[in-house]
Amino acid sequence: MKTFTRILVLLAGIAMICLGIWFVFHPGISLLSFTLFIGILMLILGVFQIIQYFSNRGGQKVSGWILAEGILSVLLGILLLADQLEGTVTLVLVFGMWVLFAGIMRTIGAFAAKNEGVQGWGWILTLGILGIILGFISLFNPIVAAIGIVVMVGTFFIVQGINCIATFFFVGKLK
Repeated sequence: MKTFTRILVLLAGIAMICLGIWFVFHPGISLLSFTLFIGILMLILGVFQIIQYFSNRGGQKVSGWILAEGILSVLLGILLLADQLEGTVTLVLVFGMWVLFAGIMRTIGAFAAKNEGVQGWGWILTLGILGIILGFISLFNPIVAAIGIVVMVGTFFIVQGINCIATFFFVGKLK
């Protein structure tokens, strides 16, 4: 991955961690503005992941998964931004699907990293499994998810931010 792209991934990770911490400590934010923030962040993250894929098409076996996650993030971001009122109604479902898919992609990526001999792949696996668990909680217990969605999204943003930062460091070791 090119240095510029790695820096973009690092900056996305830092932004996600900062926003995640803000959400966790300010759960009273309105769901409408929350939907706007999530839509924008998903759009930005998706664009960065698509850029990451095209800047490193032949370099990694997991790059196709990065593209898939990026496209899904962009589509869900557009969905949330297109109609914020409707977006607030479907936010719990969209969030659950996004977190579940991202967790699955991270888990698959972790095993690919293991096969490439990357040290620390277990951390990626742990974060992927955490994403899968959070996704299932959101999908199968919407009342709890609706009550705690701000904290859950904040936590997931922190996890995704850590994933982006881990990607920044681990991708440099692949080749």
